[in-house]
Amino acid sequence: MSPDERIKALKAAPPDGWAAFSDDERNLVFYGSTYDEAVANAEKGGVGDPVLVKIPESWTERVLAN
Repeated sequence: MSPDERIKALKAAPPDGWAAFSDDERNLVFYGSTYDEAVANAEKGGVGDPVLVKIPESWTERVLAN
């Protein structure tokens, strides 16, 4: 999966959830509304060591200041 494809898949994911990628990060395998749900779904699908990414509530840019 190219970086552009990965970003497109993440932006298409339900907000404020989790995306589970295969252990080689080539395939997006499952989404979950919680970390545990994403891990369980990946394991049920045969991916024992998924790479998990938190999906933000919104993709708007944020500026953080001290």
